Amino acid sequence: MCANPILGESAPLRRALDMIRRVSLCGSTVLLTGETGTGKELFARAVHDASPVADGPFITVNCAAIPEHLIESELFGHVRGAFTGASDKRLGRFAAAHGGTLFLDEIGELPVAAQAKLLRALEQRTVCPVGADNDVAVDVRVVAATNRDLEDMVARGTFRADLFFRLSVLPVELPPLRARGEDIVLLAEAAIRRVAKRGARMVDLDASARTALKMYLWPGNVRELNHVIERAVVLCDGPTLSASDLRLGSKQPALAIASIAAVTELPVATAAAANDHDEDTLDLRTALDGLERRLIRQALERAHGNRTEAAALLGLNRTTLVEKLRRYA
Repeated sequence: MCANPILGESAPLRRALDMIRRVSLCGSTVLLTGETGTGKELFARAVHDASPVADGPFITVNCAAIPEHLIESELFGHVRGAFTGASDKRLGRFAAAHGGTLFLDEIGELPVAAQAKLLRALEQRTVCPVGADNDVAVDVRVVAATNRDLEDMVARGTFRADLFFRLSVLPVELPPLRARGEDIVLLAEAAIRRVAKRGARMVDLDASARTALKMYLWPGNVRELNHVIERAVVLCDGPTLSASDLRLGSKQPALAIASIAAVTELPVATAAAANDHDEDTLDLRTALDGLERRLIRQALERAHGNRTEAAALLGLNRTTLVEKLRRYA
């Protein structure tokens, strides 16, 4: 699909890639959602490379990295003398992406004041550079991405509802790494090869390392995996990486450990923990449902109602959590 392929064979990844193939064929706006470190820019590039505008430019904007007073100039450009320091005309990112794809990363960090101007650009397909008198037409495919819960932000008034609906024409949720168990070792081995190409020695993963990689919940997802492997390869002494080289033992998220502990002590914990059923029940499904409800409530409380963050704490993707909430409603 693209020059830098997205590695993996797991069912969640295959579903995401199938969605990418489908949405790539049209020019509608795509919204990529998922936890930090899941590779949103790589997926955005895959949308571009499989689209009819693949020969055009692919321009990336990190909305969280631009100072608020410069956002309009960065996106739409400015004319000479538009403001103090504007000694030359500047081409904005929309104009730079003309005939191609504009990737708006961290769209949830865009200030409310800039959201209205972005909405206008998306709807009218024109931009007005700062200080200019006339609009400029742009032909741009927009792909946006966020790890924030935009629906929750809309409810709290920090993200415009009309912009959310305009961006989420074609939503694609990217799976967290912990949901891609069979891909983890494959990705780790690819990371080892990349580090080796930069001058480090080539090493193998022993059985303990493979087990540790699969057991860890990866809150930082693929980005964290790459960093863990790079550190381990550079610092290891032998030709193989063991679990101790990965240094993952003390990093598991606390709520996930509590969930695992509760399940491993199921006969004692379920009836009391669920607190929703007769404590003498021996029905396993009822007891497990009660435990699951309790853990979901705890996660939502810790995440202050943010479903994306709660799903991450529970080791689920957001869609799965929403389905469970509907079932228990």
